[in-house]
This record gives sequence, structure tokens and C-alpha cells, in this order.
Amino acid sequence: MADGGASTMILLVTSLLISGAASVVLLESWGQVAESSGTNAKEKVADAETDVSFSGDRGDVLLDTSGANQEITLYFQNTGVRVLDKDSFTIFVDGVSSSIVGSITLYPANGIWATDYVIEVTVSDASFNYADNDLATVTIIAQSTVTDGVKGTDSETAEVRLSV
Repeated sequence: MADGGASTMILLVTSLLISGAASVVLLESWGQVAESSGTNAKEKVADAETDVSFSGDRGDVLLDTSGANQEITLYFQNTGVRVLDKDSFTIFVDGVSSSIVGSITLYPANGIWATDYVIEVTVSDASFNYADNDLATVTIIAQSTVTDGVKGTDSETAEVRLSV
């Protein structure tokens, strides 16, 4: 009986050691899953707190046809909780990614695109061929500044009437 008890004891200790090692691996993996889940939750909150909207009269958007390329002046307002990155947004006019002409004007001019602040942007593209009272679909995709390691993204699309 002494021999049977010793081998059983060895098997028991070996099983406990293997179980302990497996639990360490499982706990470490669970920690990584929890950390990843926390980051995803922060990203969802950032997206929910990031919001950009059109500002001004969408029925009377300035179209400048005097230059080599037509220019459209647009206004966008930060309607979210987070500060938007005024250097990190893209504007599409009728599906064409438009380049920004000149400088971006911020109202009020304090340097940051905070909640309720408006930016004025003039965009242009060689393919623009609009006339007075034409309709165009404008889309903006904006990002917030990085807060707590994440940034939010929002987009807004609307139809505007161009006025010369």
C-alpha cells in the first residue's frame, strides 16, 4: 500500500502543478481580453461624443465661379462633447474628395474647434462644374482630438443648393 500511496501522491502533486500553470495562462489571457474590451468601450464612447453638423443656410451655399477652379464655401459646427481636430477632416462634394483652398476660419477664433464652434472651409476640385441653383451632396468626415488614448469619428451628409 505504501507504493500505491506514493505514486498517487506524485500524480496529485503533478496535477496540481499543471493546473496552477494553466490557471496562470488563463488569468493572463483574461486580463488581455478585459483590457481589449475596455479599449473598445472607450472607442465607442469617443464615437458617441463626437458629432459634426452643417451650419449656415444649406439652401444658399456660396459658389465662386470666377477662378480657374470653382470654389464652394461651407460651414460646419462641432455639436458633440469632444473637441474636434480642425486639421483632420475630409470633405466630399458629390462623392469627390475636395481639397481645401486657403486657410480654415474658426468662429470664435480661439484655436480649438470646441463644442458649438463653427469652421468656415472653402473647397475646390478641377471636376467642379456647377451653375447657380445646382444641388450638390456634401459629406464631411471629422475626428476628435485624442483623449484618454482614443479619438472619435463622425460624418454628416446633406444636400446643399449652390448660389453664385
